[in-house]
Amino acid sequence: MFTMNKNLIVLLFIVHSFSYSQNFSAGPIVGINTSQVSNDNLSGFNKIGLKLGGFVHQTFENFDLQMELQYINKGSRENIGRNTYSEGYRFNVNYIEIPLLIQKSNSYIYDIDIELGLIFGYLLNWTETINGIDEAGDDINSIEYSFLIGFTKQITQQLYLNTRLSNSLFPVRGTFNKLDGEDPQYNTCISFSLYYFLNKRN
Repeated sequence: MFTMNKNLIVLLFIVHSFSYSQNFSAGPIVGINTSQVSNDNLSGFNKIGLKLGGFVHQTFENFDLQMELQYINKGSRENIGRNTYSEGYRFNVNYIEIPLLIQKSNSYIYDIDIELGLIFGYLLNWTETINGIDEAGDDINSIEYSFLIGFTKQITQQLYLNTRLSNSLFPVRGTFNKLDGEDPQYNTCISFSLYYFLNKRN
């Protein structure tokens, strides 16, 4: 809890600093997130979740900085054929995340901005079921640190489309025993989001 409070204080300080800049922009985020969890004996980005939040954006001479506050749904899902009554494996994890990233405009490849950054995630809740029955294994770590790489394309004067890949830097769960799996687990996500700048991006 102390770590969470400390990060919120840092977040408020950065937002306060951004708001005094003439190159400050902000707006909402809405998107979908496809995810998988390593070492769960499944494969593929079969889990689809929601991504909602807001952002603040600061423009500098040679690069941009952006900070976000968002709700995101992650996890994994077992694909089951249509001709079966089995629900399969479901792992559903909800986070509040604070991504901090640097963006660089790229005029050589279709005017697509490139971004790199880090994400601080705070676990809200999680569920784990097999065929609809609660089969929760070891607890999930309450804090997640991830890295990200992404690409942003301007759609209109104030609307931008973002595609982003993120992956946990450290295990979100130490061990996992489904079907004798015992390796640490990591979240991997690919998200597709719309960013709307309430004021024109500088």
